[in-house]
Amino acid sequence: MKCEQCKGETTTERRRHHYTECGLDNVYLENIEVRVCPACGLFSPRIPRNNELHAVIGQAIALQPVPLSGREARFLRQHLGLKAKEWANYLRVNTSTLSRWESGEQTIGMQSEALMRLLYFHLLAEKEGRPLPERVAERIAAVVWSRAERRAVLVNPQMPVRYTYHTQAELAAA
Repeated sequence: MKCEQCKGETTTERRRHHYTECGLDNVYLENIEVRVCPACGLFSPRIPRNNELHAVIGQAIALQPVPLSGREARFLRQHLGLKAKEWANYLRVNTSTLSRWESGEQTIGMQSEALMRLLYFHLLAEKEGRPLPERVAERIAAVVWSRAERRAVLVNPQMPVRYTYHTQAELAAA
C-alpha cells in the first residue's frame, strides 16, 4: 500500500498505539495493525470495530476507580450522542457549568460525577436495549476521591471486552 504523504511503500506491523484520536490522552490500544512508511515515518493505525471499541472505552472510563477528568466526562457525553444542553438537563446543571467541567476549568463534584456515571450506564443500556452491567452502582460508589495519579486504560481491540488500568508512565514506556 502507498503512503498518503510521500507515496512510498508502507509496511504493516502490530504494536501498541496511544489512541489520542478518541479525544483522550490516557487510552492505549494493544496489538493493533499500523501501516508505517519507512521513507517519511508516517504511521497510520487501523482501528477495528470503532463503535464497539468506544463502548469499551466508555465503560472503562465510567468505572475507573478515580475521579473523571473533564475530557473523560466529555467523552462519555459524546459517546451517548448527546449535545451539551441535553446532558446538562439530565445532570440538572447549566451548560456553562458543564462546559467548565469538560474543559477542566472546574472540578466535577462527587455527587454530580456519581450521577454522570450512573446516567451514562442507564442511558446507554436504554439506547442499546440491554441491562446495566453487574454491580455498576457499587463500583461507582467505590471511586476513590483523592486526586491520585491518573490511570491510563489499555484496550485490546482483538478482545474488546477486556481492558486494564495502568499508570500513564507504564504504558508510555512500553
